[in-house]
Amino acid sequence: MLSVALKTSLVCLLLHGGLLFGQGIFAPADTLSKPRSVALAIGQGTTYASTLGALQFAWYSEYQTGGFHFFNDWPGWQQMDKVGHSATAYQISNNLYKLNRWAGIKENNSIWYAAGLGYSYQLAVEVMDGFSSGWGFSNYDLLFNTIGTGLFTAQQFGWHEQRVKIKYSFWPSGLTDLNGAEGRRARNLYGEGLYEQWLKDYNGQTYWLSANIWSLIGKPEKFPKWLAFSAGYSANNLLGAESNTWTDPDDETKSITSNRVRQRQFLFSLDVDLDHVDLPKPLKWLRPVFGAVKFPFPALEINSHQGLKGHWLYF
Repeated sequence: MLSVALKTSLVCLLLHGGLLFGQGIFAPADTLSKPRSVALAIGQGTTYASTLGALQFAWYSEYQTGGFHFFNDWPGWQQMDKVGHSATAYQISNNLYKLNRWAGIKENNSIWYAAGLGYSYQLAVEVMDGFSSGWGFSNYDLLFNTIGTGLFTAQQFGWHEQRVKIKYSFWPSGLTDLNGAEGRRARNLYGEGLYEQWLKDYNGQTYWLSANIWSLIGKPEKFPKWLAFSAGYSANNLLGAESNTWTDPDDETKSITSNRVRQRQFLFSLDVDLDHVDLPKPLKWLRPVFGAVKFPFPALEINSHQGLKGHWLYF
């Protein structure tokens, strides 16, 4: 879970660059700008090396096994972490591409540099997992990293734009507010406050495929350019990776089992995409925000336990 949180933190850093890009504070250069490209190389290299180094010394050094091994983590967390890997890979590539274009790097080179750097970063983390006693190298993590990077790369080469995005939304699940053993378990897993839970609590996260309708149907003149259709995936009542049974922290000889039913949630909704909308300068910062975060709308949910249900407004 920590690896996903760190990768998401990197996305936030890259989104900061995307915000500047969107506001026009640093408009993209028409030709290669040496000062910008040097600054970008230093920033990317420093971020790449320092975050991997900090991760190695602060976390993995305590769990080294000395031997590389594989780990099948597919059954865990209802595959929410896998979808999160794709979202992170996609957002890293997309934002690195924007920063490359800001520096005046040519289109094709910008795509390859962004995809390669983002993918290699995630691969390095997976390799460190492979030497860790607590985890192992996950082929499924690698697969979903590839899906996220591939979605960005294929669209940018094929359409020169991102018509289908992987987005994120969050609303507190409420599990950490529970009393008793369930609440203690949730707080131990997902943190005490929102500053931790939006990164860790799979029960509150939803990942979306958001498709710009106007772009996909041929860009007709009178159709709204901002309207998108979204399909989302989430989970609920997860108090453990594979089951809701855990060891009693007060007595390691006993186990605790929750009666809460683990659920999968498939959602369908509308969304806002501002990539093709003319915005006044004070509002251009909204463009990269809505490129990563799903806008709240009514939604239809298909729940693995409760069946079909609707939401007047879903975050």
